[in-house]
Amino acid sequence: MPPHWAQTGPEKNRGRTEIRTLCTAPISPEQACFPSAAQSAIILRQGLGEQPDVQYLLSSREPERLSPSQWLAHQRAYWGIETGLHLRLDVSAQEDRSRVRHRNAAWILGMFRRIGVSLFMHWRGQDPKRAKSTLADFHEEMGLEHQRRAFALVNSKESSVLEAS
Repeated sequence: MPPHWAQTGPEKNRGRTEIRTLCTAPISPEQACFPSAAQSAIILRQGLGEQPDVQYLLSSREPERLSPSQWLAHQRAYWGIETGLHLRLDVSAQEDRSRVRHRNAAWILGMFRRIGVSLFMHWRGQDPKRAKSTLADFHEEMGLEHQRRAFALVNSKESSVLEAS
């Protein structure tokens, strides 16, 4: 079976114009020395005025189930996740610097970080002025809100909060 090609036109990737070309070919697990391999691919990313970047890929999906254009779309979507959630967790929430080593504690802390990112995304979506806000901006805003409420509680003449408990 001959190789199949797909190419994206010039598109923006991290602010630079780039053309992506993907060539796929069926492959057996024995040829690839990798279990369940059904298809191989070479992806070439060429930015204007830059050296080409080559990646070699394997998939367990047969060519009938994964066309070259679908594969290009999946590759592009993969990096959307990496630069979206994972960047926020790694940089803003400093997940990679965490010194928590207990399995359950790390899992729970990770869940709270993801909840925090979800709350941030909701908060950012509520006001068009926040379109460029970061997770650090969200933390600062929430901290100021907590300070405001604490100050109001301490300075209130009626402690309705204390009577309720």
